[in-house]
Amino acid sequence: MSVVIGTNRIIAFGIGIISTIGWWYSTILMTQRKVKVKRRHYIGLSLAIVGYIIWFFQFNYTVQTH
Repeated sequence: MSVVIGTNRIIAFGIGIISTIGWWYSTILMTQRKVKVKRRHYIGLSLAIVGYIIWFFQFNYTVQTH
């Protein structure tokens, strides 16, 4: 049985989390004139991160490494 989570996938996970946060903040910047981050924005960010984590682990367990 091969290792499902390797070094490259850990790096990809970190980059994905950073890009998810960047996507969230850029959406805030595009939709507001004065940036004032509210509680509902943090809820949206947490949902985006949880969604990314679920997708990442689902992808890891369906794609085989060579």
